[in-house]
Amino acid sequence: MPKLVFILLVLFTCRLNAQEHCATDLENQLEQLHDEDFANGINELNKLSEEFEQLMTPSRNGFKEITIPVVVHVVYREEENNISMEQIKSQIDVLNRDFNAENDDIEKIPEVFRGLASSAKIRFQLADKDPYGNFTQGVTRKLTTLENIGTETLYHQSNRGGSDPWPQVHYMNVWVCELEGNTLGFALLPGSKMSERDGIVMSPRAFGTMGTAVEPYNLGRTFVHEVGHYFGLRHLWGSDDESCSSTDYISDTPTQLKENFGCKSFPTYSCPSQPNGDMFMNYMDYGNDSCMLLFTQRQVELMQLIVKTNRSALFHSSGFTGLDQLQTPEVKVYPNPSEGVIHVEYSNGLPAFVEVFDVLGNLVYRHLPQSRIELLSLEFLSKGVYTMRTEMEFTQIVIQ
Repeated sequence: MPKLVFILLVLFTCRLNAQEHCATDLENQLEQLHDEDFANGINELNKLSEEFEQLMTPSRNGFKEITIPVVVHVVYREEENNISMEQIKSQIDVLNRDFNAENDDIEKIPEVFRGLASSAKIRFQLADKDPYGNFTQGVTRKLTTLENIGTETLYHQSNRGGSDPWPQVHYMNVWVCELEGNTLGFALLPGSKMSERDGIVMSPRAFGTMGTAVEPYNLGRTFVHEVGHYFGLRHLWGSDDESCSSTDYISDTPTQLKENFGCKSFPTYSCPSQPNGDMFMNYMDYGNDSCMLLFTQRQVELMQLIVKTNRSALFHSSGFTGLDQLQTPEVKVYPNPSEGVIHVEYSNGLPAFVEVFDVLGNLVYRHLPQSRIELLSLEFLSKGVYTMRTEMEFTQIVIQ
C-alpha cells in the first residue's frame, strides 16, 4: 500500500474514532496531506513560532488595536440549527470580552497565574460591508441536505451543499454547522500559505450563550479557543504524543502532558518539572467554558505577531466600517462574475492604482487607471475568486 494512502487511512480512522472536542490538530494534518503549499506554509509557521519561543523580549510594543470583520456562515440541515442573530451576537460579545481580559471571572485565576492574564488588543465585529460593497449583517444562511457537513469538509463549497467563504485575507470566516460525534470545532492554522478552507468551523452546540448552545459549552469559550488557533496558538500540551518535552511555543505556560477536561482543582500536576502544575484554566486547554479564564502575555504576543505577519491583510480590510448606512460603491465592476474581461467604473475620481489579489493574498495584477471607465483584461488569471483593491475600497471579483 502506498505510504500516502496508508497515512490518509490512519488519519481517517482517527477522525472516526476521535473523542477530541477540538479537531484542529487532525484537520490541519489532513489539510497538509491534501495541499502541499499549505504544508509548506505550516512549516514556515512552525519556524516563526520556534523563533518567537526563543525571543524573550516582548514583541507587542506599539501594536495597534485591530478590529476583525467576521462573517458567520450558518449551514443547517434542521431548522433548530438555523441559529438566531441574537445567538451569533452573544458569541461576538464573549469574543471581545475574553480576548481583551475584560471577563468578570478573571479573579478565579489562581494567584500564581493571575498576573499573566493579558489583553490581545484584538476586537471583533460582524462585517457590515460585503465583498461587493453592499450593506450586510455579516451572516449568510444555507439550507443543506448533508449530514455532518463540517466533518465532511464540504462546508466551504456552495456547489456541494456548503457556503463559499468571503475573501479570507480580509474576513474571518466562521461556519456554524453539524459536526460528527463529540467534536465541537476546529480552525485552520495561519500558515504563510493560506488554505482554501481557512477559517473556523463550529458546532451549534458550542457557539454563543443561548439557543442551541449546550452546557458545559454554553458560555462561548469553546469558540474563543478556536479563534486562538486561528491566530496561531497551539494546545498547551503541544503535540499529542503525551510527552513532557512537547512545546506550545509559549514560554509562560507550564509544560503539560495532555489535555484537561472539566473543571480541575488547583494545583493539578501532569509534568513533574512544573512547580505550579498545569494552567488548566487557560483558553487553549479543554476545560468547561466556566473554567476557561485567560490568555497569557506570551500567547497574546504570539497572536499579535501572527496578525502582523501571516494575517496582516486584516489590517487593510474594509469589511467593517461602523457606518449606519453604506454609501454607493466608488468602484463598480461588471460583469461580475466574468470570463476575465471586465469594465471598471470609478464614480469619484481616478484612484492612484488598481491591484488584484488571489485568495492567498498574492498580488497578481497591478494597473494605473487612465479614464473613468476602463476595460481590463484578466483572462490570464485562473478561474476563482479575487479581490480588487484601490485606495478607495476592496471589491470581490469572480472569474469563471
